[in-house]
Amino acid sequence: MEKMKRKDSELFRPLVDTSEKYLRDYCDGRQEDDERAKIALRVLSLYRQILKVEKEREQIKAEWEKLIEGVTELKKVTERKPKKKPGKNLKKIKPKCS
Repeated sequence: MEKMKRKDSELFRPLVDTSEKYLRDYCDGRQEDDERAKIALRVLSLYRQILKVEKEREQIKAEWEKLIEGVTELKKVTERKPKKKPGKNLKKIKPKCS
């Protein structure tokens, strides 16, 4: 059975949720730790970068698949059949001796 590889954004999501909750509390005045708020902001920034890279990766993969399909079709269209030699199908005429 093949294991599915989880995306980085899925693995990172629990930390993002915690960071968002902390920043909400910080903005509402329920939390006061500036250093922790800075770290939470860095977590969210990194998460946005991860999402951007995953989106680009999906676009590149789709473009690659289109390219492969195009090359495959091109090979099918340009594939040549072996040409028959013109002399093989003709009957050989033996020269008559006089």
